[in-house]
Amino acid sequence: MTLPRKSPVGLDVACDKLRPMHRFDGNLNVRHPRMALIANDALGNFAMSSVVGQAMRAQYPEGFLTLYTGSRVTEMAQDCTWKHQIRTLYGPNPYDVVAGLPGQAYDLVVNLENSAFAKTVTGLIVKEDGSVVGPCVNKDGRGDLPWGDLPMQRLWADEKWLDERVQERHPMLESGFIGEIFCRSFGFEGVIPGYNLPRKTEGVVASDVLIATAASLDSKLWPVEKWIELAQALQNRGLSVGLLGAKPSAQGQFWKGAAEEEQIIAKGAVNDHRGAFTLPEVAGALSLAKLVVTIDNGILHLACSTQTPTIGLFRHGIHRLWAPPVSNLTVVEPGPERTVAELDVETILSNVDTVLANN
Repeated sequence: MTLPRKSPVGLDVACDKLRPMHRFDGNLNVRHPRMALIANDALGNFAMSSVVGQAMRAQYPEGFLTLYTGSRVTEMAQDCTWKHQIRTLYGPNPYDVVAGLPGQAYDLVVNLENSAFAKTVTGLIVKEDGSVVGPCVNKDGRGDLPWGDLPMQRLWADEKWLDERVQERHPMLESGFIGEIFCRSFGFEGVIPGYNLPRKTEGVVASDVLIATAASLDSKLWPVEKWIELAQALQNRGLSVGLLGAKPSAQGQFWKGAAEEEQIIAKGAVNDHRGAFTLPEVAGALSLAKLVVTIDNGILHLACSTQTPTIGLFRHGIHRLWAPPVSNLTVVEPGPERTVAELDVETILSNVDTVLANN
């Protein structure tokens, strides 16, 4: 198949014919399988890929795993011990990346992304008669490859992962956590791994309490005046407060809430740690802190890879899918028909006092 000049992936690229492939059915009759995992480079999504990557390695310990991700997480991904190789898929030159993909041939491709770009890449890198898990372009390049009828295949066909009855529909699930859904979708029956992300603490100095106020969606945000009030209350408790995030010049490019960060800094309520650390150093700073308070963003998932007590502000329902089931996370959600913005400072401070008293 030749992709059209204005292809679904948004690239002017011509590729060889897509190879015949099939949905993974639980059988991978290869002793040393070549495996690929596709995950974008949003920090939370990348953290989730560490769960899936570990499960793939446990399922096929003699396999070779290549991680396809993006340039924003390269400095962390390159030190992840659960993969053998990394290829940069998302970044400044996607044309060059895609042009070289037909030469790859993987026995199993697990794609965690629903974009047309990722679907097409999945179809390009799987070997002839290879197996795919997750979204994939169809064999003829038109539409999507059908999900299949096996229980593990029906997980991806279910469009209601947020529904509280997802476990009733899929008895293999012990929770509604997206990391478990991903792992069960390729037949992994073991204990779901926790996040496994590298961290560096040498030379890292950070505040007692770390906050992260930006996110990918407006609906995740908490009002700036509440962050300022919270930071001042924490300081009155004798705690220093630091703001984590990307460099200010880059923050607004990918995330919502960049302007609000400047207001928090202008009030003198926090120490500005934005852009001061590499990603492994961010994880290190989080591990050294006494407490993390954050909305649903990548920093939350990094914090959940540590033992540091973390308070996460989630949208109602989303927490069932995206809140990692770890002991150091306290989920605060507004309840039905309410938004994160409606959560009051007193509720967060009450949780802060409880968490600090117990730790």
